[in-house]
Amino acid sequence: MLKRSLKRSWLPALVTTVFVTVGTGCGDECVDQFDCRDKGTPPEGQVYACVENKCELRTLNTPEVDAGTDAGTGTDAGSDAGTDAGTGTDAGTDAGTDAGTGPTACNPACALTESCNIETNTCTPSSVTTPPADTSAQIAAFVAAPAGVLATPLPVSGAFVTFIKPDVAGSAATEASGFFLQAEAGGPAMFVRGSASPTPVAVGDRVTLNVTEKEIISGLNVAKAVTDLTVVSQNHGVWNLDTATPAGLKVDVNAVSTFEDAGTTSVYESRIVTVSGKLAAGNNSGAAFTAFPVITTGEPSPSPLLLRVPSTVSSYLDMVSGCDVAVPTGVVWRFAAQPQVSVFAPEQLSVTGCPAPLLASAFATSLTQVKVSFSRSVDAASLTAVPTQFTFSGGLQAQSATVSGRDVLVTTSEQTAGTDYTVSVANSVKDTVGSAITTPNSAAFKGFRTGAVLRITEVQPSAANNLDLVELQVVTAGTTAGLQLLQDVNSAVTLATLPDVAVAEGDIIVVHIAGTGESETTAKNQFPTSTTPANYDTAWDFKGGTTGITFSSRVILVRDAQNAIQDAVPFARNSGTPPAAFPGNLQAIQAAGQWLPADCGGAPCTTTSTPTAAAVSADWTNAPANNATPTSNTVRRISATDTNMAADWAVGAPSWGVANP
Repeated sequence: MLKRSLKRSWLPALVTTVFVTVGTGCGDECVDQFDCRDKGTPPEGQVYACVENKCELRTLNTPEVDAGTDAGTGTDAGSDAGTDAGTGTDAGTDAGTDAGTGPTACNPACALTESCNIETNTCTPSSVTTPPADTSAQIAAFVAAPAGVLATPLPVSGAFVTFIKPDVAGSAATEASGFFLQAEAGGPAMFVRGSASPTPVAVGDRVTLNVTEKEIISGLNVAKAVTDLTVVSQNHGVWNLDTATPAGLKVDVNAVSTFEDAGTTSVYESRIVTVSGKLAAGNNSGAAFTAFPVITTGEPSPSPLLLRVPSTVSSYLDMVSGCDVAVPTGVVWRFAAQPQVSVFAPEQLSVTGCPAPLLASAFATSLTQVKVSFSRSVDAASLTAVPTQFTFSGGLQAQSATVSGRDVLVTTSEQTAGTDYTVSVANSVKDTVGSAITTPNSAAFKGFRTGAVLRITEVQPSAANNLDLVELQVVTAGTTAGLQLLQDVNSAVTLATLPDVAVAEGDIIVVHIAGTGESETTAKNQFPTSTTPANYDTAWDFKGGTTGITFSSRVILVRDAQNAIQDAVPFARNSGTPPAAFPGNLQAIQAAGQWLPADCGGAPCTTTSTPTAAAVSADWTNAPANNATPTSNTVRRISATDTNMAADWAVGAPSWGVANP
């Protein structure tokens, strides 16, 4: 099986410790090895040691380790060099799957309550005298406590740091970064906000603290503020399985069949687990995250157990329904009663056995280039003989190609405009997990023609059953092939992919999202109102996708076949909490020259800038909130010219299919 991995440079961006610089005394740089962490990562083969209150580099005398001959039965305590495929059968410190984000282990491994001294490869008993069972009782008392400032601080003595949750760009404010604490494999466990204390921690630390304030985020118990956070010892083997020798805190949940039962999520909340299975179709799971049901031996389809990862990770690994996934070590987040095994970096899971890639479409982007799109990301290294791997009808010849995710841009000999061509792709073209392309492996397209340029003129974002409408006006005549109507720039949602139709300047297009009728491609009245009541005989009626517009603060935009933005409008709903990603989406279209002002008072537009992101956006707050019909008020252009400003737009009576009054 092929594992996906990233260079180490990814890891600091995706998985970080909760870190600030902490002083250790007048003129002293350190009092122990732990204080040297702010020196950063030492050179390979060396470690920082605290010598006479100064951090100095020392050569690491690496002990001989088991090279991986042990089959991962849990008896080698995690010194396996990476032969285990991440099925959860080894002790959990496999360097190939856990990517070095777990605690450093001695060889032979230390007991859970012992600390590994990596300089001397010796195990030292922790100075904590609180038995793990008593620590678990303290965590249970925290879980049972009400939210708010606690009248009496709750002590937690001798808990182990089991996992770090980093900041994820574009995520919601409720996506707190921080760390997880646990004392026994059977739980309970708890989550501490990173902002709760300035003291840095890492996986494998043993800590004491007092919780002074608690909050509950979507059912998850969170320590919002703590005092006296002290790291007592480091490098405890928390990621060993509870069945390993020596035992750790991680449990295998592959056979658990009760995740849909009341109370089960609370049992596993914030605990570290290992799981493997097959992915079902993923969905957005809060801003910047995607969640996939995981079909396991204990939870067949439809599985209530979700794997939740940053959307950047799911995109990079090309995670789709049907892929096999293995999570050597993850942590259980929750949303209400829904359990969500979570990891935050590509190195923390492996993805294999995905469905074979298919040829999805082909489109000429110029007279000498064709964009060939696949259902999965393409491995650039598999393109070894482009002229024979991409063959065309009509005498067209492939010359070279470049890969960008799922798209391959093929340079060709000169096409004849409007001529029908077919491209066929050889099965030597493979995806990034090594699967060869399968049928269908051919697609038809027309020789390059000038593309139409469109402008957004009217939007109905809240129709019943997602039957939302968007009106577009043709600014420049051409073909609509390859044009897309999208919601948001970052983590975009495709509202419609337009059909290949030659449109004239001034033509009106009405996109019927989740519509049941077919797109008109030959005439504006191809499917007349008399037989298709939802259509408009004065406009081209195009069928949109199945996903409707989200009636919150969003950006609606049109992209051409070259991925350039033709038009974009930020719509603000001044009620409720705006999506955390909205300011970033607004900033993106401002940077593309599609919206003014270009900033907010000389600074990026945010929820707190002057003016705010919402204040410079078109306001659709007063559009119907739900169950709108084609006769309901809409948000539409009221200016004959496009100034790319909020004043161009207002909520009022609809004018579908004709130029706005």
